[in-house]
Amino acid sequence: MARPPARPAGEKSTREQILDVALELFTANGYEKTSLREIAERMSFSKAALYYHFASKDDILLALHLRLHEIGRAGLDRIDLDRVRPADWIPMIDDFVDLLLENRQLFMFHLRNHAALEELQDHTHDDANQDIEDRARRLLSDLGVPRARRLRLSFALGAVVVGLVVTGDVFAEISTEELRAELRSVVRDILEPGGVSPDADPEDAAVNAGGARDGDTPAMAGRGGSLPLAGSAG
Repeated sequence: MARPPARPAGEKSTREQILDVALELFTANGYEKTSLREIAERMSFSKAALYYHFASKDDILLALHLRLHEIGRAGLDRIDLDRVRPADWIPMIDDFVDLLLENRQLFMFHLRNHAALEELQDHTHDDANQDIEDRARRLLSDLGVPRARRLRLSFALGAVVVGLVVTGDVFAEISTEELRAELRSVVRDILEPGGVSPDADPEDAAVNAGGARDGDTPAMAGRGGSLPLAGSAG
């Protein structure tokens, strides 16, 4: 039996094309209001052919959900957790923001289909969640970095996640470039208060941020000589 022609380099597999169509329909119309027949019709083949790739609509939903986990994992895979320094944090988060914005529609899909996603029960899904949480926790647990600075990193990551994932639907009309610029500005405000680099000498950082040198009374000093916490007097 002759083999089907090889897929041109760079062309998506049928399975990935199905997921792209489902992503568009689930985002626009909702998971519950989208039928397998609609997805099959958009692909120009029968519903039976769709079952060759996915056993159910829930399987398509799970596959799309796991795409988000792959994005998170890909972002963390770019980071050498044993060598990352505070000076690396801003370019690291910039790369992560770019990665997320490339997949902005996926976040809209998650927001608009939250109820259906909550009902998913799958060990692969649970394992993916745990893996991402473990990697993020390891990044934030480096005792070689003062606690106040690690707190700032957690706040910066939280700003990105909330800004893109949790409230993405609220700001759907904002262009990707504007959203990118605003997120980068917020990250820098958190990690570089007063324009001070995370790797700056703590004493100099305190002065630049409006603090005081030894012998003076600081408004609020970060633990271990770290940068002043947000909201401190300057």
